[in-house]
Amino acid sequence: MKVKTWTVVTNTGKQADLQSGLDKKEVQKPTHISAREFVHWLAPESHIDDDSLRSLFRL
Repeated sequence: MKVKTWTVVTNTGKQADLQSGLDKKEVQKPTHISAREFVHWLAPESHIDDDSLRSLFRL
């Protein structure tokens, strides 16, 4: 199965909007990281795949 790569459209520090082709996704900041880490990790115009996104939410 092919892993989707998401482009970060915006990141407010509390929520990031991601887009992959026609698919769009909103991601809320996990409670165990700071807003600064979230913005750094999902920097605007960066690309992230589904596996990396899942790892962000693991404790």
